[in-house]
Amino acid sequence: MQLADEGGPLMWGALAVGALVAVLAGFARASMRRLVVTASLALIVAYLAFPFSTTVGFVSRDTIRPTLLGLTPLQPLLAVVLLAALVALVVALRSPRAGGLVAVIAAAASLAAILVWRAQTPVLVHLLPLGGLMEVLTAAVLGAAIAAAGWGARRLRWPLLGLGLVVGVLAGVLLLSPAGHRLFPNAVGYYRLVTKTSANEQETIVEAYNANLDVTNAQRQRIGLRPLPPIESTAGLATERLPEEAAATGYRMLRPAEGGYGVGVAFLLCGLLLGSGAMLAARPKLKSGNDLVTGLVYAAALVVLAPAFASTRFSLGKIVEGWPFLLNFLDRAWPPLLADPSYGQFGLFPLQEVASQMLITLEIALVGTFLGALFAVPLSFLAARNLTSGNPLMRAAFVITRGFFNLDRGVDTLILALIFVAAVGLGPLAGVLAMAIHSIADLGKLYSESIENVDRGPIEALESVGAAGSNVVRWAILPQVSPLFLGWTLYRFEINFRVSIVLGLVGAGGIGFFIQDKMASGKYDQMIIAIIAIVIVVNIIDFVSSWLRGKLV
Repeated sequence: MQLADEGGPLMWGALAVGALVAVLAGFARASMRRLVVTASLALIVAYLAFPFSTTVGFVSRDTIRPTLLGLTPLQPLLAVVLLAALVALVVALRSPRAGGLVAVIAAAASLAAILVWRAQTPVLVHLLPLGGLMEVLTAAVLGAAIAAAGWGARRLRWPLLGLGLVVGVLAGVLLLSPAGHRLFPNAVGYYRLVTKTSANEQETIVEAYNANLDVTNAQRQRIGLRPLPPIESTAGLATERLPEEAAATGYRMLRPAEGGYGVGVAFLLCGLLLGSGAMLAARPKLKSGNDLVTGLVYAAALVVLAPAFASTRFSLGKIVEGWPFLLNFLDRAWPPLLADPSYGQFGLFPLQEVASQMLITLEIALVGTFLGALFAVPLSFLAARNLTSGNPLMRAAFVITRGFFNLDRGVDTLILALIFVAAVGLGPLAGVLAMAIHSIADLGKLYSESIENVDRGPIEALESVGAAGSNVVRWAILPQVSPLFLGWTLYRFEINFRVSIVLGLVGAGGIGFFIQDKMASGKYDQMIIAIIAIVIVVNIIDFVSSWLRGKLV
């Protein structure tokens, strides 16, 4: 699925997908009112936050993609989208049958408004920044997220609500301050309204464009482009850039038909609204008591996924375009070149090199796991709540150890490997150190949780006869947790082996380094040997580890 707008087929395809999802859900007797609520809420967010058209200035960084809300001052008809979604939401919650009919009408009205807008010709506009809006919204969302985290727990509800309020206010003050503007310059005036330009403004920009045309054409001639003719009106700027001074003062050429991903999302939601509305009007019993809450969850998922897909530029078309490369890769990779004794002075033996590098990879994972477990075992006792609640000193040790685990687990092994490659140079040592440090935190957390879940009976029995703390650990705790420790260690070794392959790609040695080298030099028939070897070894390790853990735990 690609949500960025590239023309009519994509828009109508999104509309058809939305309607098809609603119809199939209706045949499965799912709640149609829930889908109406979902589509209405998501369409409201799309109106407020998703890009729908493109405005261009002097250079590419001047490009702004305003939302429907931002475009409404220029084209008030676009407010129909917001009003239609609100009416459909309210009516659907009050009367299912009427809500279904209104949803169909709302979808049709929204589609009509968007299509009318996209049919407009490019026009010169002025962008009006809304100062402080993005800063306030960011602070509000941050505070609300903290407050919502404890809403389900009665004991934490009010403390986290207060914390969220304090954090939200402090974040707002910071973002609105000069220091915040210096730290986050893109947030200043991030949200913009699109306004009309007067005839005098347009005439001034046309004159500025023509006055600078000689310089522009001289630059174009140097790079082999045809010269541009003078223009008589801003219509001549439809496919050209604006003068630098005009762009710097907020003027842009608006191209309604060049939309952002919001267009595809809007058509998808209109299709969902059409299909679910029609099904709800025909079968009003397709509803549920929690449609509003569930619809909120579904809408939240949609509005989070849509920009995520857009920012990653996910496109099935790109996959299709890249298919010839995959075929070429397979053609050049098969059959594998296992050995060529006649190559050069010493011959070429890729299979032997793969075996050697695979052994190094296994050794990196083994040593990294061993060192991680070696330090994690004693630290895990300090991180167990049931063993550190006796006095303030032990409680402080618990907080420090858990804090270290959380900090260590927050830094990925790959980042640690890059740091150690810079510190100790290329080779397996960097991989071992990175893996060991990260394994300490992961294993320590798992070990400590195992200790917290031990049976307290043997512990209390030994404590009742005056046994020392070391004896309690030796005879009451270790016998219970040792099988679990071994199981977690084997599981971590599985993970570390896979991680060690990736670490090789950044110079930490092993089979990953071999793959990176052969890939860069185009020797795919040698690289494929390493890929096959990895698949075989990973499956063997998984099988053996699962079997051993089944015996131990």
